[in-house]
Amino acid sequence: MAQKMTSGLALRQLQQAQQAMKKVRKGLVQVREADPADRPELAQTLLNAGWESLNRTYRDLAAIPLDAATEEVMLRQIAVQRYATALLVRLRRLVRNDLEGLEGPDDDEE
Repeated sequence: MAQKMTSGLALRQLQQAQQAMKKVRKGLVQVREADPADRPELAQTLLNAGWESLNRTYRDLAAIPLDAATEEVMLRQIAVQRYATALLVRLRRLVRNDLEGLEGPDDDEE
């Protein structure tokens, strides 16, 4: 039997999703600082990981039922969505090979 989604479970899932995206963002710095010969392979690996992380995050966001959507959960959703958008922008820069734009000011936490 599937576990009923509570606000506490929703908050934990959102936190886990953000942690996974943070790992990808840290990897972006490694790509930027990597040897140019190694960058294409690292970039592709990171792009795949980032895309999977975004997919999981959006699935988790969409799976939260209204009953679990407390004010705290909604605020966390906003923060996670902003973080996901920032990651998507950076992944787009990675695809365009814009290494200077891979990491900007951190807006990690709210």
